[in-house]
Amino acid sequence: MSNNDNLAPRGPHASGDEERATSTHRPSTAARENATPHHTQFFGVGEYDQHLAHLAEKKEREMTFKDAVIGDFRLIMYSLGFSGTIIMEGYGLALLTYLFSVEPFNAKYGVYDTTTRKNELEYKWKAILPLLAQLGSILGVGLTAPLVNFIGYKRTVLLMLALCAAFAFVPFFAPNVLILAGGFLLQGIPWGVFQVVSPAYSSEVASLQMRPILTTWNNLCWIIGQLLASAVAFAFHGLPNAWAYRVPFGLNWAFIAFLFGAIAAAPESPYWYLKKHRLGDARKATKKLVRKGSEERTEEKLALMQHAICHEMKHVADNQTRWQKISAMFRGVDKRRTEIASATWIIQALCGSSLIGWAPKLFESAGMESGKALAMNIGLPCAGIVGTVASWWLMQKMGRRQIIFWGLISMAVVLTACASASMAYNPASGFAAGAVLVLYTAIYDLTIGPICYSIVSEIASVRLRTQTISFARGLYLAANLFNLFLTPKMLGMDSESWRWGAKTGFLYAGCCGIAALYTFYRVPETKDISVRGLSILFHEKVKARKFSAKKAAELEKSQGAAASKTSSSNNTVSVLDEVVEPKIASPARVASPKNNN
Repeated sequence: MSNNDNLAPRGPHASGDEERATSTHRPSTAARENATPHHTQFFGVGEYDQHLAHLAEKKEREMTFKDAVIGDFRLIMYSLGFSGTIIMEGYGLALLTYLFSVEPFNAKYGVYDTTTRKNELEYKWKAILPLLAQLGSILGVGLTAPLVNFIGYKRTVLLMLALCAAFAFVPFFAPNVLILAGGFLLQGIPWGVFQVVSPAYSSEVASLQMRPILTTWNNLCWIIGQLLASAVAFAFHGLPNAWAYRVPFGLNWAFIAFLFGAIAAAPESPYWYLKKHRLGDARKATKKLVRKGSEERTEEKLALMQHAICHEMKHVADNQTRWQKISAMFRGVDKRRTEIASATWIIQALCGSSLIGWAPKLFESAGMESGKALAMNIGLPCAGIVGTVASWWLMQKMGRRQIIFWGLISMAVVLTACASASMAYNPASGFAAGAVLVLYTAIYDLTIGPICYSIVSEIASVRLRTQTISFARGLYLAANLFNLFLTPKMLGMDSESWRWGAKTGFLYAGCCGIAALYTFYRVPETKDISVRGLSILFHEKVKARKFSAKKAAELEKSQGAAASKTSSSNNTVSVLDEVVEPKIASPARVASPKNNN
């Protein structure tokens, strides 16, 4: 039995969506009688024109950035709406650590410390509060794949925004630190979902030219959230009452109201509809993504998506058990994809990025006053914004792999310098450590910060994208637990802390060196390589250092030649690549081939 029989049944018992998938976009009789039969019905994604898919891929590769912005402007706006959820998450997580330096917050939830002679939130709660938010995020990440598979990206985000609005009441009215902790645990659940859905959606709807920008935009959203948190914390830290921290908590409702409207107006990912065999809905969603009135662009983009799914599905065996479907990302070529995606995000967690969130405490440990530490902290997100925007230009000139490798080397050097500057404890050394940390932030957000989003989103296969990103992000959060436990211990100045201060940079500099070695040997290049091109490179087991758009084109060409030869000898039509196909007199459709894997 063919995959088409399994996935798109015909006849009176077929569902309406499945009937649409098999009947929509039917070629005219004249086209079938007088032209080469390029239309193919394959793996339940509906009938499509292979040559149109190849043409669309070629156009995307040759498209200028200006043309991509004009042609995909609506797509860009919808993607930015999904990415906006990351702003809210970045704001919430950064705000928590910034409030540790706000006196009314410490007066409400802290205890008197004899060492510092003022109220201070206990070390255990400094570790537990972010930890619970991360544990909630891990739960959310685990829920994402089944939720998205069942109801789609759009409805998943809308559901999580509604939960965010409800959970925001808990920290706002928390009478004690225990209730506050419960509030951050609950808020972490939708935050975890946002971490997966946003880059996955951006990667699926974006064209080849816009893909790196829209995926790395997620990193900029994190920075914008951190900038808002630092600005709000600084603006209200001087208030002598509970509003110094309640107003920052309450701003979450403003984010939610705006984002709910933006997401409600966006279309679902066409890939999700295609995987559900709903070709009609996929066409409507694609039409909403492209420029208004561009029917040709709609058909090209849809055919390209169908062709990408077909190429991946031909390697999938029929009649998989439920466990085989769940564990697919740990087998075959997808195992390698999962490893790279996971390691890339673990690198982001352990390269010293946690120091950015704890910057005020790090500045204080180096000799800076509390108020000046909060003021200087605003410079870090600003440096991050400049770095991320500059990374868009850098990605046009260099490959993703090169940027990550040299970024890690540079960060190792800067972290060593930051740690060295703190050896002398005085106000001048505090400003020196702060200046070096601003430089580190700029390098991080020029290289590792944004490029990781691009690599992870591109490496994952279409079929397993949500599952792969969810698993990789879960490991990132698990690795981040290391930071949550040890960073306050290393930077704290109370009696229970290690009091390393800025010398913590030595530890993370070593981590950057190890990560650079892994990147050199295992992380492949994804620049200018289409979804189908990446699939071919992975299935051919090409070494990471040899990944390139040129190599992908060579393999596509060789596969096309082999498929053409097989097609000629068997008098059948190839569904794998663009080949010269035999003429047929009958107007009948091309039958789906058997999947022998």
